Amino acid sequence: MEKLICFQIENTREIERLASNMKIRVIKADASMYNEMLDNIVNGKISSVNGSFSTSISPAVTDNKLPADSILIFCDLSEKHLTRMLFELKSRKVQIDLKAILTPTNRRWTLRHLHDELERERSSIFINNKIQ
Repeated sequence: MEKLICFQIENTREIERLASNMKIRVIKADASMYNEMLDNIVNGKISSVNGSFSTSISPAVTDNKLPADSILIFCDLSEKHLTRMLFELKSRKVQIDLKAILTPTNRRWTLRHLHDELERERSSIFINNKIQ
C-alpha cells in the first residue's frame, strides 16, 4: 500500500489533499516516533500509529532534541504517483526540507538515523557545489 510519512511538517493539509486524490495514506510521525524504525512506523507497529501497545516503545524524545527539518518519506509509491507527487508539491510550493524514498535498506533505520543520513548527504552536496 502506498503511504507517505510526514515528520515535522507544519501544514500537512496540501499533502493530505494530494495523497487523497491518489489513494495514498498519510502517516503523521510525531516526536514519540523519532527513535522508531521506519518499518514499524509504516506498518503501524507502534502505539502512536495504531492505538495499541508495541513491544518496542522508544525512549521519549523532547522537542529540544528534535531536528528543525521537515521530512517527507515516500513509501511504496508507484513511479507515476511519485513523479506526480513531486511535481505537485513543487508547483504548489509546499516547503519540505528533506525527502526520502523508503528502501529495503533504510526501512530498518530509525527516523533519527534517516535524518542523520539525509543531513550528511545534504552537507556533501553543498560542499561539492562550493568546490565546483
